[in-house]
Amino acid sequence: MFAGKAIAGAPGLHSKKMAIQIGDVIGDYKVIGLLGRDGMGKVFRVRSLLTDREEAMKVVLSDLDDNPDFEGRFLREIKVHASLQHANIAALYTAQRIGDQVIMILELVEGVSLEEMLLPEGMDVGQATAYIFQVLDALAYAHDRGVVHRDIKPANIMIASGGVVKLTDFGIARSAAQARLTGAGLALGTLAYMSPEQIEGRNIDGRSDIYSLGLTYYEMIAGRRAIQAATEHGLLHAQLNTIPPSPAAVNPRIPARISDAIVRALEKEPARRFQSAREFHSALSGASSSGSLPRHEPPRSSQSTTALLLAPELAELEKRLSRSIGPIAKVMIADAARRYGTIVEIRQALAAQLENPKEREAFLKGAPATTATTVSQLPAQTAAFEAATLDRLTQALAPYLGPIAKMVVSRAARYAHSMEELRSAAAAEIDSSADRQRFLESTRSIL
Repeated sequence: MFAGKAIAGAPGLHSKKMAIQIGDVIGDYKVIGLLGRDGMGKVFRVRSLLTDREEAMKVVLSDLDDNPDFEGRFLREIKVHASLQHANIAALYTAQRIGDQVIMILELVEGVSLEEMLLPEGMDVGQATAYIFQVLDALAYAHDRGVVHRDIKPANIMIASGGVVKLTDFGIARSAAQARLTGAGLALGTLAYMSPEQIEGRNIDGRSDIYSLGLTYYEMIAGRRAIQAATEHGLLHAQLNTIPPSPAAVNPRIPARISDAIVRALEKEPARRFQSAREFHSALSGASSSGSLPRHEPPRSSQSTTALLLAPELAELEKRLSRSIGPIAKVMIADAARRYGTIVEIRQALAAQLENPKEREAFLKGAPATTATTVSQLPAQTAAFEAATLDRLTQALAPYLGPIAKMVVSRAARYAHSMEELRSAAAAEIDSSADRQRFLESTRSIL
């Protein structure tokens, strides 16, 4: 078992492991935070003691350690994931056994999950489609190598800095070269996004991922799930038998071409769906159905003159907008900055996205009157903060914001003129006033 705060080599672990705690040292990695759980284990934020780089570490859930099926599946995940190296798939750096504990060291994706970005009125169709193109790119790559993800859903699609998609959680992925992971009558995956053939325990291929992505895409732009039911049994029945209304019928803003493509992706019989990720992509883009998918480069701030000149105003707009809609504010700000050339246009476009009249009025009322900004109008030199200080502030903020805490602190540090201002800017991102106060009290010693 764990000895103090350090987890040593082979003699240090037994078959029954203690829960990993913040501050533990596992091999060459120090645990500095919990990122969450997925279908197979817990994922921690860790710092390499050798390189000082922050990464993600995945460990089999402690309550599953005694189940050889789960451990075997975890080892299969390592082999499957290690075979995939793609810009839109979260990278597996290494895997190792520490005593009886098998861990994976993964790329740390700074951003938010697609699940956190879903909106009741539906996302912007263009932005959502840009994300779907990247997922299709990743799936085409994986399917070409005989790997079926089997758990495509919004929670497993991360949106990193610059709008780059990272497909995560290959915990139940299957290689065509491996034996089936399920026994008779057992279906793995998330029911709300599971294909009919997966529910029935039939052999599956990449077309099952197409169905799951169709459900995800539908929810992104329609603002509601395609398949709904009050009970698990009802959801099972609906996935097998219910034909959902077309996305365009739910949200008239959705173009017919996109709506029709989603309807085909949701065909109950695999033979009637798109037969590949490339075919799905072609239906959306009008590109040739043959060849590799076009690369959709993420936007870079250096490409946007508007974003460069209006950086202070955009930061202020993002701060105020996030109070109403949360982390997606960053994505909406970046998109508006690419589309419009002045702060007035950007502000008006963002206000139009707020359905609540009071929130919209408050957002517009608090906006600066300036209509243009030049480099000479950028703020005076901000304070220089030590990396260790920013790390401590990030760790304090992480329990409230999760993985985006580092991004929030880094962004605030670019504009804050004092530690007090930096703490206040970070606290403003916390929704609960009680949590906000706790954060400020816990970080008072950093001043």
